[in-house]
Amino acid sequence: MINSRYIGVAGPARGLSADAVRSTLQSLADSGTHTRIGLVPKHGTVTWEVSECLGADAVRVVEPCSTSGQLESAIAAVRRRDGERLPLEVTICGEYLFIDTAHGLSDGKLFVDLVEALHLNDVHGASVWSLGPESSHVIPRALLRWFALHPLRLRDAWRAVKGMQALKQQALAEAGQPEDNETVPWSPSPSVVIRQSTAATEAAVSAWRKKNAPSAGAATVALWLVRCAMERVGLESTPAVTIAINCRRYLDAKTTVNGNFAVGLDVAISGTRPIEPQARVLDAVYTSGLPLAVLGLVSATVRVKPATDRTAVDRVLRNPKVKLMYSDLGRPPSWARVPWSEGEGSQFAGLLDPSAPDAITVMCGVVGKERTYSVSFHDNVFERAKIEEAMDLIVTDPLLLLDSVFFDLVEQQGRV
Repeated sequence: MINSRYIGVAGPARGLSADAVRSTLQSLADSGTHTRIGLVPKHGTVTWEVSECLGADAVRVVEPCSTSGQLESAIAAVRRRDGERLPLEVTICGEYLFIDTAHGLSDGKLFVDLVEALHLNDVHGASVWSLGPESSHVIPRALLRWFALHPLRLRDAWRAVKGMQALKQQALAEAGQPEDNETVPWSPSPSVVIRQSTAATEAAVSAWRKKNAPSAGAATVALWLVRCAMERVGLESTPAVTIAINCRRYLDAKTTVNGNFAVGLDVAISGTRPIEPQARVLDAVYTSGLPLAVLGLVSATVRVKPATDRTAVDRVLRNPKVKLMYSDLGRPPSWARVPWSEGEGSQFAGLLDPSAPDAITVMCGVVGKERTYSVSFHDNVFERAKIEEAMDLIVTDPLLLLDSVFFDLVEQQGRV
């Protein structure tokens, strides 16, 4: 994961100076390697170097943005910048922080922790997460605690696998024509579309969810809305969605992991089928601990056979289907103290490197009562206007999408 990056974006909040950000980063680096700050990861190794000085390029300042379009362009410009990159770089864009991270350092937890630290350390002192060391042997201990002490959870995990297989079979039965195999030359062109669902809209979606899909959490509904909206605007997708699942949910409160501790599971969530049956499968996946078992398997496999560099991709299908990845970071409790600007509009956004030319990564995050959708893609593969149209459907009238499948099913039954 070292060669892929993500840019987490948070704001608007009180403005920070470059000197203040550098000072906080250096104090975090001095606290120890468990903070991940100052580490220089190397591909194929488990022992990384530590940089004694973060360097002037670790913090940059760009022109402030006054519109959402300007913010999207500024984020893309940071990602497309030529030249060498440090494992961690912070860009100050007016009242917004861009935290540009090599994914090998950590998952979204590092972004969340850094937003808190950069805004609060000079006021409230060092963040709790930076003071204590990481726990050791986390995966084996977690597997023992979760499965060995509760053997019936293995049965539940197997049932969750069967539920995922049933969704896959449904998706394959509904699959359309195979895609055209013609390819065209390609080079990376990362871009992002950001849209925000207001507090009132989120409240309406929550009320619909509690009434019509009680098994579905807010993140599952957001994922379903993305699938449905993309289908509506003609962005055809492959059956499976890669869902990033934070496995810290399976740890006890005393266990700390600052590095990567998420796993991606492929689940055939469809936007053309009712959400409730699919939500029950996802709920079974989460509660059974299946993601933790998969994380243990992946970790063991990598230790036996280390991952190798992927071959550089320079071609893409002329008419590809979307390979969707979904990541929901929820509402970070530590951000309640961040000095956000007054009123609505606080954003929890990001540009996450898509895993392939034909991949689209959607990240959701919540600040206060508002949900931000960030859609990362290559704009020389997928039309920006199509993605904007899909996201506008979600944030302007999500209830129309939520009710659409019900009415479609009634219409289909009428035809039968």
